[in-house]
Order: sequence, then structure tokens, then C-alpha cells
Amino acid sequence: MPAKLLSAAFLVAISLPAIAQPTQPAPGAPTISASRGQDEAQMARDRYECYGWAKGQSGFDPAQSGSSAGLSLYQRAFTACMTGRGYTVSYPAAAPSQPPAAPPPVIAARPVYVRQYWWESPELVYRPVHFAIEGGYTATAGSTSDYLNDGGNVGIGFSFFPSRTLPLGLRIDGSWSRFDASHAYYYPNANYYLPVHENIYGGDADLQFNLVHTPSRYQFYLLGGAGWYREQNVIGGYGCGYYYCGSYSGEQSSTTGWRTSWNAGLGGEVAMPGGTSFFMEVRYQRIAPQDNERQFVPVRVGIRF
Repeated sequence: MPAKLLSAAFLVAISLPAIAQPTQPAPGAPTISASRGQDEAQMARDRYECYGWAKGQSGFDPAQSGSSAGLSLYQRAFTACMTGRGYTVSYPAAAPSQPPAAPPPVIAARPVYVRQYWWESPELVYRPVHFAIEGGYTATAGSTSDYLNDGGNVGIGFSFFPSRTLPLGLRIDGSWSRFDASHAYYYPNANYYLPVHENIYGGDADLQFNLVHTPSRYQFYLLGGAGWYREQNVIGGYGCGYYYCGSYSGEQSSTTGWRTSWNAGLGGEVAMPGGTSFFMEVRYQRIAPQDNERQFVPVRVGIRF
């Protein structure tokens, strides 16, 4: 009998302090009540054994200070062990969390105006109507190069794109070109070799098909259509005779009627600040093919706005 009393006293001595006062557990400690009439000595023994088993299962020791990352696993293991031995285990409810702080009041900021510079990346701007100023170099082709030198051209343009999503539009372009003759004209009445040049002016009605229609900085397109042009031949001005050179006042000119033409080509366009764009295009142009045809390859650059 004394040996049994000493053993019971030893178990009570090594039990956790909270067992002595089960009705007042330590902060965060579980509240344990016996469901099968176990006395306090039995509860202390079961609690100590479940404490060791739960610690081994979770790798967490609630008696040691440190991280509480394994607390939830320890509590589930300890509760399962004690429940299996006829105890009811409950833990104190977690303190309600503080409500989130109210967001700071929104203060309306003044609008910031950002200046766009040319080295930034503007995008092409859709407008139904665009105007253009253009000019460039015109090379003669075919038999035309036998009697006319290459020349220059200037012009204006108008384009209409009815829809933002449709990459097809109408273009109207007017141009004036000048070409010097390959050989001077001999005027027998004055024994003069007189310079000759030809002016060609008129316009085209073309369709333009944009190959890249999504908003971007660059765009490429195809174009082609028909037109009407007049040719003006000018003889006179400054010439040379047998003995000297000088100006000749008897300048003569002749102008044809309107002649039909057709053209086809391609171009590229790059966006510039302010909604404008720079373009460059090249096309093949043929005037009056059924008659005395003219063949040209105009290369034009310009600004579209």
C-alpha cells in the first residue's frame, strides 16, 4: 500500500500545473472534463501521456517558447488522444480580430498635362478625312526615257476612310511634274537650238488598302486607280545659235487635251506628334497607253494631317 501511495504522489507531482485547477486553465490552455468519472489522478496521468504523444506527432512542444507554427497540429493530436480516453476537450475562443482600418480619404488630384516629344512613340490617329502635302522625284520609264529626262513633282492629296475597322479608303491626289527634253529643239527660222521641257498636270482617284490597321506607329499600304492628265510642251526661252547664246522671246507652247491614266504602287506611313504622319510611296504610272504613252515612276514623300 505505501508503494501505491508514493506512485500516485509522483504522478501528481509531474503533471502540468493546470491540472491542479481544471476550472481555471492557463491562458490558451484547454479545458478538460471527464466523461467517465475519472478522478484527478487519472486525468493527470492521461493528460501527461497525451501531451507526449501529441508532441511526437506534431513536432511541437507547447511548453517551449518559440514559433507557434505547429500549434494547430498539436491541439488536434492532443484532443484526439484525450477524446479516445473519455474526456471532453475545449479551447478558449480566439480573440476577435480588430476591424480593418478605414482607407484614407481620396483627395482629387489636379490633372497632369504631359508634353509629347518627337522621340517618344506616338500612334497613328484615326480620322475619317486626311489632307496631305507631297512632293518628290519622278523617273521616266520605257520609251519615255528616250526623249525626256527625269524630273520632279509636287502635289496635294485628300483621303477618306469611312470606318475605323475597314482598312479601305478613297484617295484623291493632284500633282504637277516637270521634265526637260533629252535633246534641244532646232528652230530653223532663227538658226537656234531651243530648250524644250514638258509639264504634266492632273489628278488620280485611287483606292488605298492598309496592310496594318491596328493602332500602331507604323503602317504599310497598297494603292491604285485611274486618273486624267494634260501634257504641255514648251519650246523656247534660253537657246544657242551658230555664233552666240541668249534668250529667245518667241516661246511657244502646246497643250494636249485630258488623257486617261492608271497607276499602282505601295507606301509606308509613320506617326508623328500632334496626330500628323510622314509617308513615302512609290508607284508605276502610265498616261494614255492607247496613244502616245508616257511611263513614269514617281517617288513621293509628304506630311498627312
